Parts: sequence; structure tokens; C-alpha cells
Amino acid sequence: MGAGWRRFTEKARQKWHITADKGFASSSNARNELMLRDAGEFAGHIKRCEKDIRILKNATEGLINTTKAVMSSPLPKVYEDSGNGTAQPIATTQGLSGAIGGDFKVDELHRVSKETAKKLEAEVLAPMQRWTTAYNTVQARMNKLEGVRLEVDSRRRTVAELGQKIDKQRARLPQTKVKGEFDIEQTIKKVQHKENKLAAARQSFKEQEALVYQQLAQLIRDAVWLKSYIAAVMRLEQEAFQSAYASLGPSKATLPLQQEVPMQSEQMMMTTGATASRPVELQPQV
Repeated sequence: MGAGWRRFTEKARQKWHITADKGFASSSNARNELMLRDAGEFAGHIKRCEKDIRILKNATEGLINTTKAVMSSPLPKVYEDSGNGTAQPIATTQGLSGAIGGDFKVDELHRVSKETAKKLEAEVLAPMQRWTTAYNTVQARMNKLEGVRLEVDSRRRTVAELGQKIDKQRARLPQTKVKGEFDIEQTIKKVQHKENKLAAARQSFKEQEALVYQQLAQLIRDAVWLKSYIAAVMRLEQEAFQSAYASLGPSKATLPLQQEVPMQSEQMMMTTGATASRPVELQPQV
């Protein structure tokens, strides 16, 4: 009987309890099964975190790149009739140039975008991916280990069945005599051969079970770093936006509070359908 067929039939026996030996106890791999279950649940957390971190990373890059483009664009102008049939722009924002960004540092924004993306990949996403890769590897080894476990149990059944066969042959010796003795010798040789194969399968199972256990234990110990990775994301994002804020330069108009909006402006906004929370113009910061 080939190893593949042994494993297939043994899996069916254990799953559907198809066996004449009701007292047969299957080989245990309980500690690895429980650890793999917990690691699998944690792998789901890793996957969700990685997905959201990548969304945040792309959103941060997008916002900074959009900011660069917008800050480089010209401010809208207020025009007045010059009296000769033409209109001329008038200055409405003191301390600002004709661009929306004024004195912003475009190179600094570019640096912040690239550096933040690089750090997120190196310090957070790459280690998380390594954990996931290690989990996938140990999961594949667990599948192979299950195959070896099934083979061990199948060979245990074979040896037990041959032992029962020897007992029956000995019980019939008074009738079978010389031929019976010959049959017993042949069965004993077969048992010895099967026991050698069982011993090899047991040794293989023992070694692979220990290896899977060590790898799962290390994965579970490394799970404690997930909190630190999430904290690192928040720190890097904070540093990125602090640097981006500084790169916009000191000339920033103060956002007026709703109650500070002139009554005339409020009436104009109500007339045009705008909300009172949106000021008509920004007051330059003093």
C-alpha cells in the first residue's frame, strides 16, 4: 500500500470513524493544531492592518502630492474697472505671492512624501509581510505533518492487525501443525518489516512536529510587535504632517471663527446660498 493511499484511507477512517477497533487512539498533534488556529486568527488581524496601512500610506502620498500641485497654482484675483474699458487686478492678500502656496517649500514636500513612504515600507509593512510569509510557510509544513501523522496511524493499524493475525494462527496450530508454524514465521517477518517502517514514520513525525512547534511558537512570540508597528505608523504619519505643515511656510491666513464673520458677509453668503461657516476671504495672520 502506497503512502498516499494510506493517508487517504486513514483520513477517512478518522473523519467518519470507519474502524473495527473502537479503542484506537489517533496520534496527537494537539498543541500545533491549537497554536496554528490562534496564529491563523492573528494572521487575519495582520492582513486587515496591512490593508489599512497601505490605504493610509497612499492617501498621505496623494494629499501631499495634491498639496504640491495646489500650492503651485495661482491665487484667484479681484479685478476692478480701470476706467478705460479694461480691468486690473488689485492686491487682496498682504504678505502672499501670486501663488496659493506663497512661500511654501515644494522640495520639502516632495522629500516628506518619499521619505514617509519609504519608512512605512521598511519599518512597518516589510516586517508584517515577513510574519505573514513565515505563517504561510509553517501552515504548509503543518499540512505535510498531518500527512505524516495519518501515515503513522495507518501503520499502527497494520502492525496491530498483523499481531491479531499471529494470535489467530497460533490458536489454530493444533489443526494446521507444520504449515501453521510456517505461516506464523512468515507473518512475524512481515510484522518486523512493518514495525521498521512504523518506527521510521514515527521518527519523521516526531522531528517534523517539533519543528512546526518551534516555528509556531516563534510566530506567536513575534505577534507582540503588532502594537509597536501600529504605533510606528502613527508616529511616522505625525512626523510627516508636522514636516509638511512646516514646509508650507509661516505665511498662513488665520481661519476666522463663525462669529467673527462680518454681518455683511453673512448676508451675502445667505443670498448666494453659501453656508455661514465658509468665510468669503481669509484674514492674513498677524
